[in-house]
Amino acid sequence: MASTTTGQPKYEKALPEISTLTKPFWDHCKNHELRMQFCEYCNEWIWYPKAWCPNCGSRDGIEWKKLSGNGTVYSFTIIRQVIDNSPAFQQDLPILIGLIELDEGPRFYSNVTGVKPEELAIGDRVAVYFDDVTQEITLPKFKKL
Repeated sequence: MASTTTGQPKYEKALPEISTLTKPFWDHCKNHELRMQFCEYCNEWIWYPKAWCPNCGSRDGIEWKKLSGNGTVYSFTIIRQVIDNSPAFQQDLPILIGLIELDEGPRFYSNVTGVKPEELAIGDRVAVYFDDVTQEITLPKFKKL
């Protein structure tokens, strides 16, 4: 891994592009909080961030609400091969990507780390943790409980 001028290792993997809509999500992750939009009018979680509620159309009742970060593996896939344009991920193989059903109801895709593929099963309990990959970006990831 290359070094930056500050002496910290340079993060060489793809990073999310932050938009006006997604910035609050990433700001909360930086503070090690998992938050999603929630519509106060129809009591529905909104994921991926939107300017209005896709359920009721409200633009006024949307808040960023804190989640526990605990959930259950609803589904997952195992990435065993990295395509040529992403060599920095090679060291992480195999990569487990889980569809996590959070205790509050919404489902969220993220890495599940710290377990081998044969140690993960649908229905396993997981909890979020936060990986500060750069000074600007913190990624939410999950570990098995």
